[in-house]
Amino acid sequence: MFSMSKPIEIVFSEKKTPPLHSPHLICGFPGTGLVGKLAVDYLIKELGAIHMADLFSSYFSPQVVIQADGTTNIVKNSLYYVKNTSNSSKNKSSKIKKEIKEIGKPEVQLDKTINVDSPNTPPPPPPPHQQSTTSLSSISSGPLSSKDLILLTGDSQPVVPGSEYILSEQILDLITKFKISNIYSLASYVTGTFVNNPKIYGTATNQEMVKSFRSFNISTLDNGNITGMNGLILGLGKLRGIEGICLLGETSGYVIDAKASKNLLEILNNVLGININMDEMNKRSKDTEILIKNLEQQMLAKSGQIPQGVPTDEQEEELMFPQNRKSNMGYIS
Repeated sequence: MFSMSKPIEIVFSEKKTPPLHSPHLICGFPGTGLVGKLAVDYLIKELGAIHMADLFSSYFSPQVVIQADGTTNIVKNSLYYVKNTSNSSKNKSSKIKKEIKEIGKPEVQLDKTINVDSPNTPPPPPPPHQQSTTSLSSISSGPLSSKDLILLTGDSQPVVPGSEYILSEQILDLITKFKISNIYSLASYVTGTFVNNPKIYGTATNQEMVKSFRSFNISTLDNGNITGMNGLILGLGKLRGIEGICLLGETSGYVIDAKASKNLLEILNNVLGININMDEMNKRSKDTEILIKNLEQQMLAKSGQIPQGVPTDEQEEELMFPQNRKSNMGYIS
């Protein structure tokens, strides 16, 4: 029986995880508009990612998440993985084990449960920083079948001051066992205004990656800061010699923005060659466009600029609380 006896507990769904070949980490912690989380959750579904572990913490906000079937679950972060399946066969499992044995790489051993004690326990010193010349061009050399993935999503970010560092370090301790090649953090760029053609902004841990942004239609950020774990995990990863980028979808911040998530996925597809079916996300994106258009009309109407065609009170509630709609996106912000 599981109980929250420690500030952080990681519960694995399997004793052993198949060896991953220099996987990319793609993470989307919940933030404004749920832009990054929506994108990662969509990847998990469309790629058929396999559940690896759940991370529970008393550092998260004290709440539960209501599921589509009406039940509740305590907030958590979750890890999934996608293994190279392009050459699947009946003998693939034994073939992988044989190849691992030949090159002397053992399977990653995972304890069923990891308890992390008090935040006062000093973390181990990070490895010395390693210089890297990785560029986006060098890591977008083929389709998804040539790369394994670890996908990190969550219901909440820590709310206890300073606990973001503790949680991020624990996640990095775990994923470095898989010899992560790069970190991709997906987040939101909040403007406070509605735009017709939202951009994708980016920042990276080295100049070579930044120089590659233009070829992928990514606008470079040259000032400011990224708050929360979507930025912190990138910075702490850099201290460990792990390079990465943060892609931020432009959003007003007023709605759950599937359109910004769609834009992020399209860029990520170009960078990594993740060829996924975007039909459902395209539909969600159109729903977001309709919602934004109605909100714009509502705002103008309240200012006296539009005398008719204004949403009713019921429509207004539906717009402001999309989780109550029958066609809602499944998230409560």
